[in-house]
Amino acid sequence: MTDSDAKTRLLISTLVGVVICILLPDWMHLSARIISSWLAWMICFLTLTWVVMLKATPKTMRRKAQQQDEGRIVILSLITTAACVSLLAIGFMLNNGKGAAAPILAVYVSLAALTILGSWLLVHTVFALHYAHGYYQDRHNSTEIAAGLEFPDDRQPDYWDFLYFSFGIGMTSQVSDVAITSTSLRRLTLLHSILSFFFNTTILAMSINIIAGLI
Repeated sequence: MTDSDAKTRLLISTLVGVVICILLPDWMHLSARIISSWLAWMICFLTLTWVVMLKATPKTMRRKAQQQDEGRIVILSLITTAACVSLLAIGFMLNNGKGAAAPILAVYVSLAALTILGSWLLVHTVFALHYAHGYYQDRHNSTEIAAGLEFPDDRQPDYWDFLYFSFGIGMTSQVSDVAITSTSLRRLTLLHSILSFFFNTTILAMSINIIAGLI
């Protein structure tokens, strides 16, 4: 996926988030409005991204990887940071919702649960995109058979393979049956594993907080 593709998805998703924020009712607290807008942004971005991923083939993935996406690291950093910060915003929203009427509290809890799920999906989807680009970019720049990641079979990997690798790290903070053969992707995997550990720990704490608020 090229820089322009990613920026287009970011722009469309941002516009959707802004529109949702404007249309939200006045009774919602600022933190809830921010969370709602972020949730709308995530749903839009994930939908657009997964549509592209499901339609892509190894051939198109290789071609786009060769177009040198200089902004992909910035996009990865911004989205990951935003997803982590959103978890903090959930805490503020739930704190502001204490003592609210049952229907309002139900809305806040639902927003919190959906945002936690969406942020988790978003982070590992973006890492999957990054792994895919790194694989085919390294393959273009090297004569080695393996290009950063070596999958068990001999066929060219598609996005499903990179999603499998990324979400495996996201759930266990460790690699699966895919061998890492490149220093750059090994460093990225280390970062992903550390982030996944703290992200999952935070999600567990937030989930306990949500359940405690319902009791």
